Amino acid sequence: MTTSIAMIGLPLAAHATVLTSGSFTTASGAGGTGGAQTSCMIFSNGTSWSGGAVGVQGSASLKTGGGSALAANVTFKFNIGSFVDSLNSVYGLGNWAVSNVKLSFQYSLYANNSRFNSGPGTFDIYWVANDSWVQGTSTPTYATNSTSLSSWSGGQALLASEYYDWTTPGYTGTVTDLTSGQWSTDSSGTRQSILSYDLGSNVSFLGDILTASSSGDSNISLYLMSTSDTTGITIFTGGGTSLPTLSFDVVSVPEPGTCALILLGAGAGILLMRRMQGNGSAPASPVQ
Repeated sequence: MTTSIAMIGLPLAAHATVLTSGSFTTASGAGGTGGAQTSCMIFSNGTSWSGGAVGVQGSASLKTGGGSALAANVTFKFNIGSFVDSLNSVYGLGNWAVSNVKLSFQYSLYANNSRFNSGPGTFDIYWVANDSWVQGTSTPTYATNSTSLSSWSGGQALLASEYYDWTTPGYTGTVTDLTSGQWSTDSSGTRQSILSYDLGSNVSFLGDILTASSSGDSNISLYLMSTSDTTGITIFTGGGTSLPTLSFDVVSVPEPGTCALILLGAGAGILLMRRMQGNGSAPASPVQ
């Protein structure tokens, strides 16, 4: 019986109307202080960096010229408060929801700065409740697992676990390129591209989006944690052609009366079937 109700509920979610979409970027980390407010590269020794790029990297990935830089994780912050306020003003509080939430960013296979590593490997994307961080003054913690992250995050959720294969659609990274010294950071051409990750539908994460406000906490923070020593992703936060971006669709929420009618209809059908079976008048099996 539970299956019947669940199946009837599926079209309801599928036919939610997309009302609008939102897209939010970090502030450019190149040539100003804005990047420090919205992006931070946290090294394993506790120091940090905010500039034209940041890197998620393990201790065994390789830097230009050979060898390895320090392992590092990355935080991003997106200001969505004014947008959420406008949604509540236009559609009404509780009359909209979000779906198709994604994180996208432009990356380069190599970086001509010795603080960045390159290489394939895995990393996790977390939502964190702590939005009060600023690179250099209240720097996020460097964490290697969910437990160590929780001492700083103030609440968190694992949104995605990903594999970075150190390729673009037109090129594959190689150790030879790293050690040859004959390359530079590419913001165009075949050695850069865009990555996009689905962030799922964790209740705490979506709740943070729904309750953001310019009169309170406007921000959504994400924490990218390297989970293998070989990982090395260089992400443009300035100087590239696009900035790290949080995007989502805004969808309508069905009226409570509509939901109740659907569930009432499902319940009535179940009761009718039980009554027919009790009276010995259940529909006959089809002829084989």
